[in-house]
Amino acid sequence: MAQVDEVLTIWGKICGPGLDEAGRALSQMTGLDFMMEDRAVNEENWGDVLERFNAGNDPQYCVVHLGAKGLLTAQIMLIFSPDHCRRLVSAMMGEEMELPLDDVGLSAFAEVGNVVGTAFLNVFANLFQTPFEPTIPHVLHGRREEVFPSFSRNERVLITEAIFRVTGQALSGEILIVPLRSDQDFGQRGGPRQ
Repeated sequence: MAQVDEVLTIWGKICGPGLDEAGRALSQMTGLDFMMEDRAVNEENWGDVLERFNAGNDPQYCVVHLGAKGLLTAQIMLIFSPDHCRRLVSAMMGEEMELPLDDVGLSAFAEVGNVVGTAFLNVFANLFQTPFEPTIPHVLHGRREEVFPSFSRNERVLITEAIFRVTGQALSGEILIVPLRSDQDFGQRGGPRQ
């Protein structure tokens, strides 16, 4: 429990370095000029986050899920609207992509989630002097109930509203981390729905 609380406490402090590392890694991977910055970093109840994500007429999301095990078990999600996801992948591919994304586009988006999630894990690993192992990224597209795990509504989550700047575009996305209370929780509640 103490480790989870410590992660919740330091998230705001490591968010900037995590985004900086993610931007450098994405630039190196793609050869494009990627910059990332945070607009807000908050600790919230999962139920409140879900209500916000469910606002609007037809809330659809593209979500990369990435699990992590190390000092603690966590679920990391990179969340975009379908249009911002499409624009991000189009910039990476150098051509306009259509929705729904094809296998190549989904793979590119999964790799963005992998790079961003791993960047944050590297910052945590350096801070705690403990390695974190990421899982293979998994992409889901659809409505809230189709793309988000079924955590308890009272689960405390950390959410970063981020701006991804690439090829002259500013795209907004959110990075969500859920430090889970036990390894058992990851398989039961934290894994993405199949």
